Amino acid sequence: MNKLRQTSLIILLPAILFIVFIILQGSVFWLDFHNKQRELYSESEQDIKGLAGQLQTSLSNSLMRLEKARAQDFVSTAALNENVKTVAVVDNNQQVVLSNNFREKYMFAKLQLERYEGQILDRVINQNEIVVKYFEKSKELVVYAPLQMISKGNSLNRKFNGVIFIRYSLTSAYSELIHDSLFMLINFSLILLFTITLFVYFINRLLVLPLKRLAESVNITDITNQPIIQDTGLGEVGLLQRAFSNLIVDVSNNINQLEASEERWLYAINAARDGVWDWDVDNGKVYYSNRWKEMLGFEQENISKDILEWESRIHPDDVFQVTDDLGAHFSGRNSFFESTHRLKCSNNEYLWVLSRGQAVSWDTEGNPLRVIGTTTDVSAYKSSNEQIQNELELDNETNLPNQLQLQYHIPQEIIRLQSKNLQGAFITFECKQHPTFDESKGPSYSKEILNTIARRLEKNKLSPDFVCHIKEAEFGIVLSDLHSSPEQAAELALIFTKKLDLILTLPIIIADEELILNFVYGITLFPDAESKAENILKESAIAMDKAEDSQFGNISFFSKTIENKIHLKHSLRTQIRKALDQQSFSLFYQQRVDVFGNLVGVEAFVRWYDSEQGWINPTDFMPVAEESGLIIPLGDWVIRHAFLELQGWIKKGLPKHFKTLSMNVSPKQLLQQDFLTSLNKYLLETGIDANLIELEISETVLVSHTELVINKLNEMRKLGFRFAIDDFGTGYSSFSYLSVLPISTLKIDQSFIVNLLQQENQQVIVSAIINMGKSLNLDIVAEGIENADELNLLIYKGCNQFQGDFIGAPASASDFRHTIVTQNL
Repeated sequence: MNKLRQTSLIILLPAILFIVFIILQGSVFWLDFHNKQRELYSESEQDIKGLAGQLQTSLSNSLMRLEKARAQDFVSTAALNENVKTVAVVDNNQQVVLSNNFREKYMFAKLQLERYEGQILDRVINQNEIVVKYFEKSKELVVYAPLQMISKGNSLNRKFNGVIFIRYSLTSAYSELIHDSLFMLINFSLILLFTITLFVYFINRLLVLPLKRLAESVNITDITNQPIIQDTGLGEVGLLQRAFSNLIVDVSNNINQLEASEERWLYAINAARDGVWDWDVDNGKVYYSNRWKEMLGFEQENISKDILEWESRIHPDDVFQVTDDLGAHFSGRNSFFESTHRLKCSNNEYLWVLSRGQAVSWDTEGNPLRVIGTTTDVSAYKSSNEQIQNELELDNETNLPNQLQLQYHIPQEIIRLQSKNLQGAFITFECKQHPTFDESKGPSYSKEILNTIARRLEKNKLSPDFVCHIKEAEFGIVLSDLHSSPEQAAELALIFTKKLDLILTLPIIIADEELILNFVYGITLFPDAESKAENILKESAIAMDKAEDSQFGNISFFSKTIENKIHLKHSLRTQIRKALDQQSFSLFYQQRVDVFGNLVGVEAFVRWYDSEQGWINPTDFMPVAEESGLIIPLGDWVIRHAFLELQGWIKKGLPKHFKTLSMNVSPKQLLQQDFLTSLNKYLLETGIDANLIELEISETVLVSHTELVINKLNEMRKLGFRFAIDDFGTGYSSFSYLSVLPISTLKIDQSFIVNLLQQENQQVIVSAIINMGKSLNLDIVAEGIENADELNLLIYKGCNQFQGDFIGAPASASDFRHTIVTQNL
């Protein structure tokens, strides 16, 4: 070390500069290289995402048109890029549908595709996002892109979607990057070395030699003796001599002042009863004062002079916060270090302390070398503060959140629900017997009842729900994210409340006495345009006060409109079940004619006559039947009775041009596994020809379940059944499926007919549907014709079949038998 100190700056300075150059240049090269690596990765990621995006469009269009050969061409073309190793399409069953390597097709993706991870498929499909993974060791990018293989119309159904899997190699690009970087490094190094040589030469001439002469002329002794320094030098050397002489005088005076200040500081610390610590960061040694050790219950000799004595005693839950607070001070974000945390004492209990400190010395790179601070016992204050906080937030009787917390929670929930466009519900309920118990049994008895209710609420609530005690025997529950529709949200809130009532009314045992409690509930939905916490509480309280007069027994809604709608829906469900049992439904038939007025078919409609309400509008009961699932037995009843009616017509003789009995089939009914079995059964029972049956399906079921529907329709077509798309033109994308579906008829929705004579746009749309249907050899049926002018215009446009009140209103089965007989004459 002494030899090093005696070495001339003429040698040391170039050596140091050379080492610094090596370090800096190496760092710059390393950082630049990594930045270029990231840029290469980013550019490659964008390229491969762009490739994936192009494939998404081209493959989706091809697969939806079932053009697998064209889709394979897209895959093979994409793989022509020398960096693209694999391009494959994997369906939701993890099977390779398309691949640039034909040996991989129809094989299990996990076994055939290198770098493929099957668990990512569900994430890509469900979240509809592109996932990119990078393999550092092999320098490969792997992309998983969602692919809509069948349908674009319903984003909630991912059953028939898949992913595009692309494996992209960066090996050649990385090799080129390394070559360019090394070439740049060599050029830059030569230039920088030449610059450093010139720099060293001038520094030696202007600085090193003058300092050497100054050092030879100056002999510095003990500072406290205030040595005399000659200040006869010229220029900066003379200034340095005079400055050094003045510095010695100032330092000597400051040392004396510092000794006096340290004595005052020690007195103040001892009086405040704070523990003092002095941390030498470089070697990890810490001075702990006796008071610091005393606070933790240790004697002086029981604590070593190590930073681990402090770190190891910090509570695990507080370690991150203490580290963050230290980092904030060391990085300059905070002038002082300050942290409240727990330290383990000698009895293994934890003590709340407040530690404050400040770095008093730093190295040349800005790192702290020494930190001095104090530690204060704040356990009494912390305990008091926690007690006050609990009293503010929790109810004393039930230990549930109190009304104050509820009023804080609801505004936050309003904002969250509004951002998601969803409805929530607030339920207020109370125990009706509580006042009686409080008077007759005493406060302790009623308090035990409240605790029992509270524990049952905590045990049975859903995780996002908020449960609170409002007052006396009144409680509240916030239900979140129910539904976007207020009616559906109210339905879910009602179901939840009924289940809650079953739980709360279970018998309880208090003081060896079995009790069954009774409750009333008030429900209000939120948010609305002017939602406020106080209004929501008032609304639910008003609803609860009227619960005993509610249509649901002990449950009432603040909005009577919603309550009536839900009650009507529930009532209709019950009535539909009863009507099915009592055979209260009947079939009406509406004729379909051709351009010559010949009866070519009929459509069956279900009608419902109630002895008390009369005829019930299908628009009222059909949606309820569909939603509740009752459409399945009702639809089965329609098909069976329509088959039986057709059997009777056949025995009497069908009109010459008659070829179709059509009936609507619900999507739920069509998707039943035993639907085809039921049709076969009725064919065998009645002996009718399946070619006479036309089943009308909606565009919705085509969009939602395309592949399943296509397979099922093809199976039924083999038996002879015919199919029509009902209300054509009002859906999303049925045009793309007409070429692959076994469809025989398009029915133009009556919404296009209503203003056909007045609006040219409607005429253009109708003409397009007719021309398209003709090109596919389909029958075109116009529904809802009300007058002769509409009929004549449609005949002029080329429509070949017609249906509507002008042609003939729906008639009962007995009346329609007369129409059949008349047509035979």
